[in-house]
Amino acid sequence: MSRNEKKIYNSFLKDGYFNFKTILNRKNCLQLRKFIDMHRPCSDKIFYKSKKEFLRNSNFKNYSPGEKDHNAIFNLNLDLDFIEKSKNFIKAVEFIAGKNYKIKKKSIIRSVPTNIHPHWAKKITQNVGRPNLNPYIKREYQDVQYFQNVDFHQDMTRGIKFVTFYIYLDDVSQKDSPLKILKGSYKFGHTHYPHYIRPGTEGWYYSNLIGDHMKCDEVAVYGKAGTVFCFHGLNLHGSLLNYSKKPRISLRYLIEPNKKNKNSALQKSFKMIKGKIVENLKLKNNFDFQRLDRAPDGSFLQTGTSIL
Repeated sequence: MSRNEKKIYNSFLKDGYFNFKTILNRKNCLQLRKFIDMHRPCSDKIFYKSKKEFLRNSNFKNYSPGEKDHNAIFNLNLDLDFIEKSKNFIKAVEFIAGKNYKIKKKSIIRSVPTNIHPHWAKKITQNVGRPNLNPYIKREYQDVQYFQNVDFHQDMTRGIKFVTFYIYLDDVSQKDSPLKILKGSYKFGHTHYPHYIRPGTEGWYYSNLIGDHMKCDEVAVYGKAGTVFCFHGLNLHGSLLNYSKKPRISLRYLIEPNKKNKNSALQKSFKMIKGKIVENLKLKNNFDFQRLDRAPDGSFLQTGTSIL
């Protein structure tokens, strides 16, 4: 293992996060962004016109892109070879997940600017911690994943082991809703949402509610189009409101490691976890213990948020 490989390996084990920075062709990323914007325009017209229309036409089931179906990457026949066959991308993924990894899912993520979000929908989502906007958006546009802001949460909630790779197709600054990651938080394993985190004078304090606490440094990920970074599926992460005039467009890859490769950084990280990797407990009122912000019908409950 080279010195650089050791640095990436040890950094990921310590923080559950690594920023590979701008390793993809910026021009290609911006061209892809333009194509997505052309075929999946983001404006207030993609939303239902009113709460009444939303209640008449929408539901809280099957509203997000699937692994293959109802996914704009496949519906638009996007050519992502410049990413997936890029030596830089392959090398970055192999540093973390090892060789012969599997792309479990890939999707387009859009951070919707506050000025696009209709007033009627804002009233519903303003105190929701993880305001997934897709239920409030017309069905034909739901093959892209839309967010407002997103409270700190975990991606890996169903027990399948993976690492999230994120690719910016925009130049992302403070106003563009950059991702924020709490370093090392994966080490408590799965905890229910809303997570017990409290802001300190420096960083955040995170509890697993069985007597363990850790201080987590926060990193906001800025970068040019073509920036690639990754974080553990159990690392807490979220994003701010988007105060720019354009929606941030990113690609999210969920990468599964080859189970036979037990020495990869990702596989090794699971030995460092104190707690469960997944919690399947159901409460008596039929609430899912993994997500205490969801009602039995799937609708989002108002729980407040740590990030705005």
